[in-house]
Amino acid sequence: MEDKFANGELDSLDVIRQYGVIIDYATNKALPESTKQLRASMKTRSLAYWK
Repeated sequence: MEDKFANGELDSLDVIRQYGVIIDYATNKALPESTKQLRASMKTRSLAYWK
């Protein structure tokens, strides 16, 4: 996924929507802690997880 982002196959919204990942634009690497926090937030705020 990081390679696809770096070569332009994916944009910043693609990596968030499709992979639930936040990218450091300076290094084109996923930010593990921010990604973990995003995924936790998606579980509480996403319609797919509503009961």
